[in-house]
Amino acid sequence: MALTNLAVAEEALSLSPAERVDLARLMIQSLETDRRSDAEITSQLTRRLNDLISGKDAGLSFEQVFGAPA
Repeated sequence: MALTNLAVAEEALSLSPAERVDLARLMIQSLETDRRSDAEITSQLTRRLNDLISGKDAGLSFEQVFGAPA
């Protein structure tokens, strides 16, 4: 089922004020352009992955990212 702009807006408006603020920020950020080249992004992701694999960066737990389960 394809979502229409109106259906998306209705769903968004049913969110709490705090959730609408988060959604608005996310939508605005999606419009901002990333000035890095594909090579720069790939290099950064490769470095970050290697840091995780080597243990140099422990990363974040599920709870740190998504909060404690309800």
